[in-house]
Amino acid sequence: MTAPVTAPSAPPPSVRTLIGPQLRPMAVVVVTMWIAGALFGLIWQWWSPPGPAGYIIGPGQIQADETEAFVAGDGRYGLIVLVCGIAAGLLVWFGRATSRGTGAVVALAVGGLGGAWLTEVVGRLTGGGTDSGRANTVVAHLPLSVHMSGLLFVEAAAAVLVYGLCVSFAVADDLGLPDPHRDAARGSVGRQVQLQDAGGDGDRPGGPQQGDLPAQQYGGPG
Repeated sequence: MTAPVTAPSAPPPSVRTLIGPQLRPMAVVVVTMWIAGALFGLIWQWWSPPGPAGYIIGPGQIQADETEAFVAGDGRYGLIVLVCGIAAGLLVWFGRATSRGTGAVVALAVGGLGGAWLTEVVGRLTGGGTDSGRANTVVAHLPLSVHMSGLLFVEAAAAVLVYGLCVSFAVADDLGLPDPHRDAARGSVGRQVQLQDAGGDGDRPGGPQQGDLPAQQYGGPG
């Protein structure tokens, strides 16, 4: 009976093994989200109402006019970054399978944070207005800005959450990613099964062995 051939144990995956092959897709996701964030900054500036007038009390002290401009600007900003984060999570999941995995979560988080920040910066720089001047003066309108700082994390949180939901409902545990260690283990198991089929095992009869053949008797010439 042929001894079973055991497959060599694969080494545990390291951080380099998990994220190394995904560095290029991660960079593409991050850069794309940053570019989209800058473009959405222009849309936010165009969509939002101009900032309210402000009375400069002193250095760093401004009394803004009581209007809904701040609320409207923050609301439109929150909606834009939310849609951008949801779209990014869906595109990464339904895009190329090689972009999935641990690196995708990191890329969505970094890209979402940077994209939301660029949206705010571009909108503020292109919206005009000023918040500086001499004391006891009035400025025509204050610059566009995000007053609820928590909105800067909405895009990254939405992207990671949507991607995580897609992963939780995935059919394959490996997310369709190529795994050389898994393929090598499957090949070793396949060879083991072939050797057992050829030599037999303890559960079923295999091929005839030399010790199992009946003895040949020579009767000599009749």
